[in-house]
Amino acid sequence: MKRIIEIFLFSAAGLFTACSGSDYLNSVPRESTALIAVDVPKLAESTTTDGEKSKTFLQSLLGIKDVTDCGIDLTSKMYLFVSPDGNLGLCAKVSDKTDLEDLFKAQQKCGNCTPITEKKGFRFTVLKDAWIAGFSKNALLVMGPVVAEAKAELQRQMVKYLDAEEENGIKASPLYDRLEAMQSSVAMVAQAQALPEKFVAPFTLGAPKDADASQICLAAEMRVQKDCLQITGEAFSLNSSIDKALKGAAQSYCPIQGQYIKCMSEDAVMGLFMNADGHRLLDLLRSNKSLQLMLAGINAAVDMDKIIRSIDGDVAFIIPTYRENELQMMMGAQLAKRDFLSDVTYWKKSVPTGSRITDEGKDAYRFTDGTTNFYFGVSADNQFYAGSSAERANAVLHPSRQPMPSTLLNEMKGQKMCMILNLDALRKSNETVKTVLSLLTPLFGDVHAVVYRLK
Repeated sequence: MKRIIEIFLFSAAGLFTACSGSDYLNSVPRESTALIAVDVPKLAESTTTDGEKSKTFLQSLLGIKDVTDCGIDLTSKMYLFVSPDGNLGLCAKVSDKTDLEDLFKAQQKCGNCTPITEKKGFRFTVLKDAWIAGFSKNALLVMGPVVAEAKAELQRQMVKYLDAEEENGIKASPLYDRLEAMQSSVAMVAQAQALPEKFVAPFTLGAPKDADASQICLAAEMRVQKDCLQITGEAFSLNSSIDKALKGAAQSYCPIQGQYIKCMSEDAVMGLFMNADGHRLLDLLRSNKSLQLMLAGINAAVDMDKIIRSIDGDVAFIIPTYRENELQMMMGAQLAKRDFLSDVTYWKKSVPTGSRITDEGKDAYRFTDGTTNFYFGVSADNQFYAGSSAERANAVLHPSRQPMPSTLLNEMKGQKMCMILNLDALRKSNETVKTVLSLLTPLFGDVHAVVYRLK
């Protein structure tokens, strides 16, 4: 299971809920697959909720009113990471070991952690029966989640991390160098293997097929503006040939004209927008193993390759609702030509057994295999439209009666590629997602949407 989303959960999970330089970074393992830097003072200055100053990140994280004497250096960055073995971690600089120990003792009285123990000169406690906190005079390290049977082994590993020299710490990693060059209050550098595949796939198009997920990285800066989390990122690789391919792919996109952005309604869950030449876009899609498999499945009945090659202009993929094990989808694309329509008669005759393609109007069709429905067609002005229902398919041709806020949609115009996540819709559609998203508040405030744009 991909872990990068869980980093945010961990950072805000209320682990402490209340009734010298950079040596502390040696405790973050060099081979970490994801690293997030949180500039606490800068984040506190920029985070607001309902027009009022929100609690600082650290106050929300620790669950205490006064962070002045908590033992953590508030002037230094905090780092969230995914360790080589997949555990989540937080590392902070210690300003006063005694004050930090007093903080944990107070939390013990509230029932939030176990009594402090000592191992190899380092102090340890268990938070919420799932997270191990260890600290020295330099660093606070919290890692997990962990089951009871694995606590002893994780603690032994944390002893090694807390005792590590600089050559074994994150400062010896090229990911750290890339992260430190970024100026955002919250910045991330992660290997693709640490990210949810469905999220990262559009932004890593163009990588060679034989590229390993550990060789592809994503660098992103984050900021909150008008209740929206703005993420600007780019894919890169430490392998020069892979990096060249990724940079070339990014140059394949043209500025988004905004043809379909108003088609995304205020209750839609997600939208992906771009502007591209179909021939180049197909090459990029084919370079991605998971997307290639998806295309192969559709191509068994409908020649999507030929349809994609006909694209020249804005393209949109919109997911109107979120349901597990059920994909609801809308697609719109400006076409340069529509000659693939002459092949529909052949497609009807050659569909797999148990499937069929039927007419649904002028230049409009429905494919079904008994369980899946795929409606598609071409409008009079050469727009390809498709969806999981006739209503969904046709909706992409017209502005929604209740579109997303214009200030949000306008963020996408002129960009190369944008993904928008409607957090309000996600909260309504799934209780688990609602709980997950509520935990992001300490980092970013009460945000309602996420806009990710390709740098």
